[in-house]
Amino acid sequence: MQTSNQKSQKNLLGIFLTGLLMIYTLLFMGCSKDPASPDDDGNKNTPRTAVPVYLTGDWQTGTISSIDFFNPVTGVFGPPSGVGMFFKFTQDGYYEKGVLLQSTLYGHTMTFFAYNKGTMTIEDSVIVLYPTYGRIKSEDNMVPENNYEKPDELDSETMLWENGTDDLGLETLWLRYPDSGYSAFHRP
Repeated sequence: MQTSNQKSQKNLLGIFLTGLLMIYTLLFMGCSKDPASPDDDGNKNTPRTAVPVYLTGDWQTGTISSIDFFNPVTGVFGPPSGVGMFFKFTQDGYYEKGVLLQSTLYGHTMTFFAYNKGTMTIEDSVIVLYPTYGRIKSEDNMVPENNYEKPDELDSETMLWENGTDDLGLETLWLRYPDSGYSAFHRP
């Protein structure tokens, strides 16, 4: 018979795996063109507009999980686990974006990295990213076929934005995709 703690852990694992599958699906849906080299802007005809000064620079968001973070019996820290994303916006309409998805549950560590860069347009509360280069990397300590690094397939992304402050009074960039809620990004 399972204890309530074991059931809770199985439910947590199920939620995590479902979430990871959804993130992988969102990252790869609707992709259509191959990337250029990292030192080339690829399609130099991608749209680009000036970016307001208050949006330029680095923005990041992220969380860290306490599951398997530290074992007080053995005194050993587990591998890092968390989710993070950053954006860098330049005033002349270029961007960089990075995503880290990493989790460790019961000794199974999965890590996914995605990076892309390109040009961007801003009109009112809408940002559109036009990637010209991208790479993805996946690592899995238990499923060898999930270990790869390859060029990312690229497609434009549309996001809605607002700027302001959060509950702590920190400068905040609120970003969301058209079908999701806002995420808070802060200066590093």
